[in-house]
Amino acid sequence: MNSQEHVMRLSTTAIVLVHYGKPETTKRCLERLASVAPESLVVVSNNAGREHAEELASFAENSLEVNSLLTEFEDISESWDKRGGVVVLHNCGNRGFAAGCNSGIRLVRSLGGFNAVWLLNNDTRPEQGAVEALLTTLAASPKSILGATVVHGGEAGQRIQVAGGVQYTPWLSRIEPNHAGTRLEDMAGLSNLPMDYVYGASLFVPMSLFDDIGLLDEKFFLFYEELDLCLRAKAAGYSLGWCRECIVNHDVSASIGRPETASHHQGRTAAYHEARSTFLFTRKHYPWLLPPVLLLRSLLKPALLALRGEWHCIGPALSGLWAGG
Repeated sequence: MNSQEHVMRLSTTAIVLVHYGKPETTKRCLERLASVAPESLVVVSNNAGREHAEELASFAENSLEVNSLLTEFEDISESWDKRGGVVVLHNCGNRGFAAGCNSGIRLVRSLGGFNAVWLLNNDTRPEQGAVEALLTTLAASPKSILGATVVHGGEAGQRIQVAGGVQYTPWLSRIEPNHAGTRLEDMAGLSNLPMDYVYGASLFVPMSLFDDIGLLDEKFFLFYEELDLCLRAKAAGYSLGWCRECIVNHDVSASIGRPETASHHQGRTAAYHEARSTFLFTRKHYPWLLPPVLLLRSLLKPALLALRGEWHCIGPALSGLWAGG
């Protein structure tokens, strides 16, 4: 493949980030993408205030020196003729992560000519060659959703956070990330474990999927949107895969905070939406499991939060569980 063909191949991929939280987090991701995927269009779907949208668009134009556009319209086919660059889409409010992703996807679809979209968390930093690895893997299995080798960002002796995807136990609403904690240097010897969904921090999707099953379900404000998408995709004949060579550093919940570092407000917000989405997902896909899930969540989840010293999260976890109904 010559250099021109290489550029054209990469320019058929669009990257969608949902921004919420600190602009510096998204700027770090944009800076890395300008280095590792300069040919790809990056759409920043802004769920924060207008001032954040303006700051991010200015950063792209002046600091990264790439073409940029700030818009409130999901159809920009008449105002944007670039294959790469950064488009900041201001959503005029926070309607949730799934809705933010969908806004970005609709914008990409309005332009046409893109074969794949990479839904990437704004607190990630992909390594060099990530897009090429995803495209090569997708070419070998065109009807698949691909996950990456997601590693804990900024840690010495890098360890895997998730190898592609996650296994989910519906009646316990418990997740088990594949090969979590394994050293990155040991990846070559790891097996391909089954997965129920591709980890949402890095989710590479052929555009055909959205024609076949629609976009993400916006009832999931936060959490479970990728599990729901993957279950619907598998029902439509798509497979889930792990692209080992795509390495993505992840700072883990930089927008909503890690449990050990999050503010009380962040912790309560996460607990509420995780419980609410658990209810919504179970009712949608496993309605016969609602009674045991509600019972276990009502009794065991508060006890677990108390053991972790997260007393402030117990109330929101219970209210979120019942808010789903």
